[in-house]
Amino acid sequence: MHLETESDSQLLARISLQAADPKAARAAQAVFYSRHVRFLYGLLLRRKTDLLPLAGISAEDLVQETFHRAFERAHTFREGDELESERALARTRAWLSRVATNLLADQLHRLREISATPYLERVSCEAIDEQEPTSRPSRVDLVAQGLEALSEREQDVLRVSALYFKAGEEHNRLPNAVSADLAQRWQTTNENIRAVRARAMKKLKAFLSAKGLGTEEVS
Repeated sequence: MHLETESDSQLLARISLQAADPKAARAAQAVFYSRHVRFLYGLLLRRKTDLLPLAGISAEDLVQETFHRAFERAHTFREGDELESERALARTRAWLSRVATNLLADQLHRLREISATPYLERVSCEAIDEQEPTSRPSRVDLVAQGLEALSEREQDVLRVSALYFKAGEEHNRLPNAVSADLAQRWQTTNENIRAVRARAMKKLKAFLSAKGLGTEEVS
C-alpha cells in the first residue's frame, strides 16, 4: 500500500475500520501522525505558558492524547468538497485543532479550573473557604452546575471562549477562524455564535442568582 499518496480522509477511513483490518489501520495511523504531528505540536506550544500548566498537562502529552482521540473518532471526520490540497489540509488541521481544544477544555473542566478562568471571573468565582461547611456548595461548584445546565452548544461556546479570553482586555472577541469553526460545527453564523455566547452567560448568571449569589456578584 502506498499510503503516503492517500488523502487525509482516505487515511481516516482506513483508521475507522481498525476492527476489520488492524494492520492497515495502524499503517494509516503512522502516516497520518507523521503528516500532522509537527503542526499540532507547534500549535499547542503557544499555550505552554498559560492553559497547559493550568490544566496540568504538557504539550507533548496533549499531542499524544489528541491523536489517540482523533483515531478513536476517525469515523466522525467529514470530507469537504475542497479540490485544492491546501484547503483540504486546512480542513483536517482545523478538525485536529478542535479535538485538541475539546480535550483541553475537558481537562480544565474536570479540574474545575474552567470555572475560575478570567472569562468566567465575571460571575465572581472564589476559592473554597477552609471554614466553609462541606454541605454548602462553593461558588466553583455552582458555576460547574450552571455550565452543566446549559445546552451542549452553549457549553461548547463558553468553554472555547474561555480558552481565548485575554485578561485585561475590555472587549474580548473570539478569533475569526475560531468563531467560523464554531459556526460551521453548529451549522449557524458567526453572528449567532456571539448571540449564543451572550445568552449562555445570561443563563449562567441567572442560575447563580437563583442559587443565592446576589446580582452584584454576577455582573
